[in-house]
Amino acid sequence: MVQGTTLLLIDRPGNQLDHLVGAFAPEGLDVGYGDPYAPRSVVLPPSPGQAAQILADRYLPSYEQAIHAHQNADIATALGYIRSEHRTWQTLSASGRFSDATPLSAAAFGTSTQMFLDHAWHRFLVVIDHAPTLLDRCRPDRSPWPDDAAALSHLADAVADAKALVDEIRSGQVSEAERRNRSWLAIKTWLTDGEVFLRQVRVSAPHRRPSLPVTAPPRPPAAGRATHRGP
Repeated sequence: MVQGTTLLLIDRPGNQLDHLVGAFAPEGLDVGYGDPYAPRSVVLPPSPGQAAQILADRYLPSYEQAIHAHQNADIATALGYIRSEHRTWQTLSASGRFSDATPLSAAAFGTSTQMFLDHAWHRFLVVIDHAPTLLDRCRPDRSPWPDDAAALSHLADAVADAKALVDEIRSGQVSEAERRNRSWLAIKTWLTDGEVFLRQVRVSAPHRRPSLPVTAPPRPPAAGRATHRGP
């Protein structure tokens, strides 16, 4: 198991000694089969030491990098949708009319606001799921933008508040009106500083792991030479 994911080992087609290994059910790669971020399977030789080194040096780093890229892309997509829908709502609010120029009543505006907040919250659940792990990897002091530290702190606080809100919703302690008000505070923070997060995550992707030492199997003595047995 690797980060909750079962590795699938199969015989390599057309080869009696080598094997192929890949993630059978990749945790963190929600799309599964066909996910563009999923790492490719790798060929493992029959030597256990060499196979372990290939897993440690190639497959596991590729797997971690794939999850990192996938989660970052999911957050970027969610924030993009929320930002687009927010602009639409702002246009509606400023004009006081629907897109077909029909006047917007107070009741209709209230309904459209609730719909926007509900859709935004649904999108934001992706951020709540993925952001904590990615935020932990960010090191703004080692990046070209050390001043991003304050914004990242605000984003982390907003996610923590949103996670607490999720728990309260599940326990039935929050009304719909309160959920909309509190969730919007967290979402608004991410709309403000989301680009800071995305650029920090891009430069904080996991790196390749150091190579594992490979223990070579003992070599048999050369033909025709005596083997030293000691005194």
